[in-house]
Amino acid sequence: MSKDKDKDKDKYKEKDKDKGRDKDSNKATGELLERIEKRLVGIGARQDEICARLERLETGRGQAGVSPDALASFLDQFRAGEALGEASLGAWIAVSDLACVKGGLRTVQQREGMHARLLEARMKELGATPSFQIPDSVQEKVMADAADPGKPDARKVADFCARFPDIDAALKPIHDMVAKLDADPETQFLLQTIAQDERSTLEFFQQANELLSS
Repeated sequence: MSKDKDKDKDKYKEKDKDKGRDKDSNKATGELLERIEKRLVGIGARQDEICARLERLETGRGQAGVSPDALASFLDQFRAGEALGEASLGAWIAVSDLACVKGGLRTVQQREGMHARLLEARMKELGATPSFQIPDSVQEKVMADAADPGKPDARKVADFCARFPDIDAALKPIHDMVAKLDADPETQFLLQTIAQDERSTLEFFQQANELLSS
């Protein structure tokens, strides 16, 4: 009987040892999982930091993308071109010989004038003074061509399209500037929406040219 009791005691001891080992194993597993979790949290924090750095770099690139003087010069020259566009289109409308062209020109003229005024206003808000002037010789040529009653609308439309055969290429200078203005979203989106208007204008002339040449 004493041997059986000793065997039972040994069994209980082994069971206690197993329980102890299980506890130790569970504790070790818990500690490992805790370390892994902390490491994952650390990795996540580093990823957030990297993303923040990249965002700061992108913002910095936008700020450094164009100087105030370069932006003012771009807006000023763009303003002058749009103002001349408004004036020349008015002269063209006065001698237009096709109703379909004349109707479109009215809309385009209003847009050009609006753009010139918006660009001038934005320049002043940025502390710049509009001063760029298109050379008189260029203005005189543009105005004389637009006001020429002997030159039919179809010819004028065709000449315009020949100067701007690729819409994307014509708008590229605007989009290039837009891409540099992340630090100035007001000017950025002003130019972006003006570019959308300009695309509509170029598409109108291309459609009119196709219609008149068919």
